[in-house]
Amino acid sequence: MTQEHVITEQEFEARMTPEERSLFDDYKSKVGKEFVFAPRHPMFYYWGMEDPVQWSSIKRWATITEDFNPLWFDKEYAKNTRWGGVIAPPFYLLALDDPIAQGEDIVSKVYYPNNTMARDKYPTFRGAMVADSEYEFGEPIRPGDKITASYRCSDPFWKMGSKFRLLFLPGESTYTNQNGKMVAIGRGKGVYMFKA
Repeated sequence: MTQEHVITEQEFEARMTPEERSLFDDYKSKVGKEFVFAPRHPMFYYWGMEDPVQWSSIKRWATITEDFNPLWFDKEYAKNTRWGGVIAPPFYLLALDDPIAQGEDIVSKVYYPNNTMARDKYPTFRGAMVADSEYEFGEPIRPGDKITASYRCSDPFWKMGSKFRLLFLPGESTYTNQNGKMVAIGRGKGVYMFKA
């Protein structure tokens, strides 16, 4: 059994490139602040939050995710449920926004709009993923709703993986509808992988 080497904060500091330092410091400067985040990104959150929710986009999301609950598709059926009409699947939020999107959109710094990595700007960057996500759901999303999101950053930190240095950017997004009702709260960590 191999012993994992624990890297100290000072060792991580010494290994950071200027580009990584810039990302880290930029995120750290936002800790505790709240951001309103609503970009439309052609690859990640196709529908964005600029426009009201459309029933056609709810049906499309449900079809793509193979969730054929009649609550999303059948107006007559949905009218006779406790919801009183068509609603969206809870994770429809993922079509609108990244529930753990970093303030000022870190994603757009490390990826170009065509979903290629910005290696010319961040040569050690190798990819990103989401870790440790959890959601709390409130009011259901309905056709015609206008959803807004705010994001609060938490302290970033580094960990050493088996092949990469991992930058964890934790935070919380709160989603509300046009009536100010909480639709969902998403908590999690964006994980950005850098060459070791």
